[in-house]
Amino acid sequence: MSVPGKISSDILILGLGNVLLQDEGVGVHVVNQLQKHYLFNPSVDLIDGGTSGLDLLGDIEDRTRIIIVDAIEFGQYPGYVGILKNDEILARIQTKLSIHHLGLSDILSTLILLDKIPPEIILVGIQPEKLETGLVLSETVNKAVPKAVSIIFSLLEEWGITVTQNSADNQTGVWQFTS
Repeated sequence: MSVPGKISSDILILGLGNVLLQDEGVGVHVVNQLQKHYLFNPSVDLIDGGTSGLDLLGDIEDRTRIIIVDAIEFGQYPGYVGILKNDEILARIQTKLSIHHLGLSDILSTLILLDKIPPEIILVGIQPEKLETGLVLSETVNKAVPKAVSIIFSLLEEWGITVTQNSADNQTGVWQFTS
């Protein structure tokens, strides 16, 4: 885990979303569970970005690679997991699920203007089912989380990063966000 605003690694996994709106908070839930259940190489930072906007600018600039995890409107079935890369991200988040997508759009646009955009940005998105007030992910999105995590691990592996399971961790129900 890193201190917000202090760059300590080249790779960032950034979870976005509003945990008060059920599936809208999936990115935050994923990052929190990754921090809890896995050990990452020191070259990887994980940040719960919540609904922050331009406040995340310092956390993103000067990175080489970023993986963003978020609820995204793909126009697909609930629980669909998709990947967007670089320029595809700005094009897709013009259709906003919530106010933080405006923040992400602003961040990426600002980084482009400042010529500080990371060379590789990948968004791992999950199509939400429920966006009502509530702290628990829908069953459909909860079941999609392992696929998103698998994609994240595959990306890290492609980049030569190994992730290990926390040996003291009992993996039973890791992805069951019920409280």
